[in-house]
Amino acid sequence: MSSIIKSATENREDMLKFYEILRTLTGLSQCDFDIYLVMLRIYEKSREPLTVSELTQLLGKSRSAIERTILKLHKSNFIERRQTLSRSGGYTYVYYPRPLEEIKKMLQERLDEFYKNAREMILNLENVISETGKNGENGNGRD
Repeated sequence: MSSIIKSATENREDMLKFYEILRTLTGLSQCDFDIYLVMLRIYEKSREPLTVSELTQLLGKSRSAIERTILKLHKSNFIERRQTLSRSGGYTYVYYPRPLEEIKKMLQERLDEFYKNAREMILNLENVISETGKNGENGNGRD
């Protein structure tokens, strides 16, 4: 295998591992994270927030798909939402991506917490097993 193909394959495998970890820590999909990255790149160039309508046009996705992703990104603290007065007189939301350094720090904190909880559960596995056994053989309290 040529070194270029090997490097591309390893990079793809690394990205797949990253997306798996991202989903575990945040619930975000690869598509969700890719949209965050698009928002980040646009914001870094323009210093202007984006609306759902703008993202719909830029990405060629349905409004409902963009709204679902924006909601997940906002709940996961990848983006900020601010209400602004629209040109038509009503209010609209604009979205700002959080800087990549903030995201890296947040992911590291979530990873540390996940590791701590997983380690504690493994160390106390006997207790979990004995509690499961008390509730019936299949663990749901129904025999």
